[in-house]
Amino acid sequence: MWSIVILVAGGYLLVQVRLNDGVQLGRDARTPTPALTPTPTRSVDSLIRAAEEAAARGDYRAAIDAYDRASRRRPNDPDLHRRAARLMVFIGQPEKAEQRIRRALEIDPNHLPSRAVLCMALDWQKRIAEAVAECQAVVAADPNYATGHAYLAEALADSGDFNAARSAAQRAVDLEPNNPDALRNLGYVYDVFGRYDIARYHYERALEREPNMPHVLSAIGRIFYVTGRTADAIRTFQRIIEIDPQHAEAYQQLGMVYRFIGERQKAREALDKAIELEPTRLRALTERALLNFQVRNYFGAVEDYTRALTLTQQSGTSLSAIDYLYYGFAYRWIQECDNARAMWAKSLELAPGDQEIRANVEAGLAACSGR
Repeated sequence: MWSIVILVAGGYLLVQVRLNDGVQLGRDARTPTPALTPTPTRSVDSLIRAAEEAAARGDYRAAIDAYDRASRRRPNDPDLHRRAARLMVFIGQPEKAEQRIRRALEIDPNHLPSRAVLCMALDWQKRIAEAVAECQAVVAADPNYATGHAYLAEALADSGDFNAARSAAQRAVDLEPNNPDALRNLGYVYDVFGRYDIARYHYERALEREPNMPHVLSAIGRIFYVTGRTADAIRTFQRIIEIDPQHAEAYQQLGMVYRFIGERQKAREALDKAIELEPTRLRALTERALLNFQVRNYFGAVEDYTRALTLTQQSGTSLSAIDYLYYGFAYRWIQECDNARAMWAKSLELAPGDQEIRANVEAGLAACSGR
């Protein structure tokens, strides 16, 4: 491209050379240059293959990006939206997944795979009754749709109905024995109800089909943690981070394990990274607040608990009784007993029958009263 500026006062031409065109003042000839080769436009099918390959590696973010590009080329294909939305749930973005899947349902309101993913997205937002109703409608429309039964099982487990959840999950596996979502959710049913050995068995069966699923590895790592196998938990969470360096939950879980075993510097680094990646991750904030309390950084503890409390007020959730207990003691140690009393009162409100919490609150009240 030539940019020629006419300078009337001077009566001459100024030639601006761009893109190495080789133009020189005072010469008649131009040095020829090769034409730029345009970047070829990828076909929708090639983008889908790229997305599937990325998903198989566990790189769900790259897969979503490829599905997004395919959707822009084929905007009226509900299944492309459905595939992207499913992965959005698994990377902890169920709200965005719901928005995406509702776009698919605008295109085809009767697209059962999209309705099943909507069920899952609702469940991961803790809108459990809505999720159960949506998945029940899906399996009523097609009783042989394995994935619909799998997602129904997950929602039923979250509703507290073990028998119905197990029945739905087993139905999914019976229909499609190699369906990773069916196997994962059969594991999830047992996981929710504390039957960790059975849960891990089914999670590992799911990984035999797709070895790099970060959300399944995360569930296994958490089982290792709660059953005391901390070294295995650390290795599992580190593997997730290798697969997906932006996996905030894996950093959070890693930080929790490190804090539990007394590796406080490593715990801080992991929790800081989790919060950097996802500033609204509530559990990472409360874990870092507890870590701050343990190292006697009480101002830091108050700051993190306050941020966490603000998040709960925005989302309509709540801190736990233990969070409020430590929140109160952090205030006590910085000589803000009025705030401490308010936090302890909330702790007792949430766990009125917990004698250990009550004893700690009474000790804190006595300390604030100078007794």
